[in-house]
Amino acid sequence: MKRSSIGFVIFLVIAVGAIYGISRLTSRLNQPESSTPPVQGETAEFQKTNAEGQGLMPTPAGNVKGSPEAKVKVVAVLPPSSCQVPTLRILDEIAKAEPKRVRVEIYGMGSPKGQQVLQQYGATCASVFINGKTEFTLTSEGQTRQVICQKSPGMSYQSTDLIEIVHMELKRLYGEGFSEKTLKELREKGRQIVGGGHGVSGMGSTKAKVVVEVLSPSQMGTLYPLFAQTVKVLEQLKEKYGDELSISVYPVMTAEGQKRMGELKLNGPAVVINGKTVHEIPGPNKTKRKIVTAIGTSGSLFSPKDITEIVAAYMKQAAKK
Repeated sequence: MKRSSIGFVIFLVIAVGAIYGISRLTSRLNQPESSTPPVQGETAEFQKTNAEGQGLMPTPAGNVKGSPEAKVKVVAVLPPSSCQVPTLRILDEIAKAEPKRVRVEIYGMGSPKGQQVLQQYGATCASVFINGKTEFTLTSEGQTRQVICQKSPGMSYQSTDLIEIVHMELKRLYGEGFSEKTLKELREKGRQIVGGGHGVSGMGSTKAKVVVEVLSPSQMGTLYPLFAQTVKVLEQLKEKYGDELSISVYPVMTAEGQKRMGELKLNGPAVVINGKTVHEIPGPNKTKRKIVTAIGTSGSLFSPKDITEIVAAYMKQAAKK
């Protein structure tokens, strides 16, 4: 009887262990694989930035900055989502830049005040109301476009559009927008925020033999570590090649990035080298190696090392001409 009981206990332990192991395996199989492995050092930066943005999320009473007498009033009703971090940070910069003429109020979508604001304007999704409106017409560099400050940035508006809209409203109501210095600083901070530390930058000259344009994803995206590491590698190559290498970085979440994507006929983040995203470079044993540097156009991703090899190959080609 005693042996039978011991045997039953051993069987029960083994059975429970087997069920647990199968459950863990099933759970792993059902989890989507990450498109890119994390790059050492970049994950910590991502988490730091995300934490800063989450720290700007409103308390139940809301997050209010600026004078109650301000003529420009920005009221944002947002969910506690990482995709809203760029908008939160840019609104914070706007509030700090013009505390007397701009009032910024941020409420959570689940809060009573947030629901009240949404009902007041007949909205049902995340929204940023500037003087009671979410729809605006923006004109820059000869191009006019309609923006709707609702849902997640990158869909019907870019987070950096808020800078331009507030600037426009300041001019309308006060006769003068942000000062030239403040506007320049806000635009640069906005590019840095949505580009994960990389604004629109140019490191080039008319002597360039190789021209690289990086259409970088948002820092909140899973592809950000790959592009951040690629930019670092390109900066190192710039030190090596000097004026022979031109580098520009365009965050795709900015108006400049969207415009450049349209001009290059791209659908997503990419590294464009000498106007191309498909490259053939020398491989081992006199073979040719094909590398695609646009996301979504091939089954595999490029690496920062691939970019180094492509640039080196084009430099050699240019030297022979």
